[in-house]
Amino acid sequence: MQETGNDYLTGLYTRQKLYAFYAQLGQEVPLHFMFMDVDNFKNVNDVYGHNAGDELLKAVASILTSSAPLAKAIRLGGDEFVLLFTGVVPIEELSGIAQNIISRVTDHEGFSQISTIVSASIGILYNETSVTPLDAILSKSDVAMYYAKNHGKGRFVFYHDIEESILIEKELEKRQHIALEQGEFEIRYLPVISPQTSRLVLSQAKLFWNLPDGTTKERKDFITLFERNGFICILNRWMIREVCRHLELYHQNYQQAGKIGIYISKLLLLEKDFVPRLLAYIAQHGISPSELELELSEPSFVRGSTQVIHALKELKKSGFAISVIDVGTDFKSLKYWDTLFLDSIIFDSGYLNRTLRTSRGRQIIKMLLGTGRELKMAVMANGVASREEADFLSRCGCSAIAGPCYSGPLERKQYFDYVKDRILVDEVAYKFRFRNHLRSEDGQFEGTVIGSGIEYKKGITDNWNALSFPGGSSGQNLIELPMQLLSEPSFTVCMWLKPLVLNCWTSTFYARYRGCFTTFSPSAAENNSIFRVRDDADSNGWYDVLFRQIPCNEWSFVCLTYDDASSTTRAYINGRKAGFLANIPSLMACRQILIGGDPFQDSYTGYLSGLIFYNYVKSESELEALYEQFFSEPGFAGKKENFWLEND
Repeated sequence: MQETGNDYLTGLYTRQKLYAFYAQLGQEVPLHFMFMDVDNFKNVNDVYGHNAGDELLKAVASILTSSAPLAKAIRLGGDEFVLLFTGVVPIEELSGIAQNIISRVTDHEGFSQISTIVSASIGILYNETSVTPLDAILSKSDVAMYYAKNHGKGRFVFYHDIEESILIEKELEKRQHIALEQGEFEIRYLPVISPQTSRLVLSQAKLFWNLPDGTTKERKDFITLFERNGFICILNRWMIREVCRHLELYHQNYQQAGKIGIYISKLLLLEKDFVPRLLAYIAQHGISPSELELELSEPSFVRGSTQVIHALKELKKSGFAISVIDVGTDFKSLKYWDTLFLDSIIFDSGYLNRTLRTSRGRQIIKMLLGTGRELKMAVMANGVASREEADFLSRCGCSAIAGPCYSGPLERKQYFDYVKDRILVDEVAYKFRFRNHLRSEDGQFEGTVIGSGIEYKKGITDNWNALSFPGGSSGQNLIELPMQLLSEPSFTVCMWLKPLVLNCWTSTFYARYRGCFTTFSPSAAENNSIFRVRDDADSNGWYDVLFRQIPCNEWSFVCLTYDDASSTTRAYINGRKAGFLANIPSLMACRQILIGGDPFQDSYTGYLSGLIFYNYVKSESELEALYEQFFSEPGFAGKKENFWLEND
């Protein structure tokens, strides 16, 4: 029977009764405290209603009293509970009790009708005495509980195991304002690279703390503390001002816009004047909203989401891009993917590292990447260490990758040099419209006929004529183009093809390099098309991208890319990825370019139109847009393909 003055719902001690009990203890009584919080309790109330929440609390109370019958069980309030042990209790026994409680709560014992994920986080204070004030004991055990909650939930932590970390946090908290005044905080920039093109997509602003003792702390070492004590708002505003200042310098140095991803705390989004204040910051430095991608951490969607969503919608209206970082920590943002119109999601590095280890995990990643693409979101991956992981993610449709496989965070000057030396290129396109001549549209390059029988015909649209190739023996009835068209180490070649005869191994595009060549054949063995790189110095040096054969007597848009930075070739048909191969030999010093044939096989019979050379690698989305541009032009002679199912 419930004791008088006990908690009305669970029958456990109340906070007041705990204080009364503690006051009558002797001076040297050994004490041990477990402070427990029910993880995701609010979700249960939100989904199932408060009656179900009450039933859960009663079930938890039963678990506590049966797991530790000799302890005093207290409900402090809400979903917080305490177990008070008196006398000598081995630490191993306390660990066993805590783990038993967590297991039973996780297994939904006594509340099986609730399908929401529920667990328990427990902080344990071991071997105190009743000399210590109760408030101090509750404070320490509460700190241990929140440490458990902030480091994965569903676990227990002993205060003495984290005491040193807590003391360090207190020292950091003491000097946080001084550190900002004295310039100890620093922003470095992490390049985020397209794995398809090796071009810079954006750069993430990463926060570091350079302490006076010479050590440097990363964001993960202090962000939880600053979110908890509210200093993150002050620091976040400083970050925004610094990023705007750096972008202004970038404009001055390179006369072009930048793109920076910057973390925004949920607490800042809850400030009513945040959006106008942010717009004022960027206007002061001549920054466009499109140059900032505002990053919200996945755990921000746990509580107070309504105000957060409202602020994000206001930011979207103002022209800012919105992304969710740390995706995979708990997937709290998932239910907002369809309504918030996010620009990108960025997978948590820890989640990726765990998930990519198993075949089942890789299937999950592929599914999530596919979902992101269908929702028109860029899907990015953080912390990718190896080229193998980058290649896998690229094949699955990952839009951009950051991590050691490309670069670590760079100081501002290093970052500017990185952009200048490795990323910035003058993006040039050489277009051949074949309007009764073989000159490029800009007049810079002109082809030469080898052989005879090549004619100018109507092409894929009214804006693009075609060359009609009659076929012939090897090296005959083809066009030689200036080798300078492929002077850059990376390239994209696009062309519309309408074969009239599918002769096996006949080339429509061939480029000879020093020690190797590359070629595209509309027809190869076993009814495939092939994009091939051949290394002359290696007897086994055939690097072949095989994919579905393009049809006869129909126009097909074929695009071929070579990325020197990642040694990767890709082939696309009608704006969609068709084949991929990594670890390709370097293509150095182009010596010859042929279209309509090559020196080894019979020449091509059919039409070729819409020939474009790019001095960089274009992405799948860019090539899809280019394809759509063609069929929107007057006189389009092809047939728009309603794309096949993804074959990844």
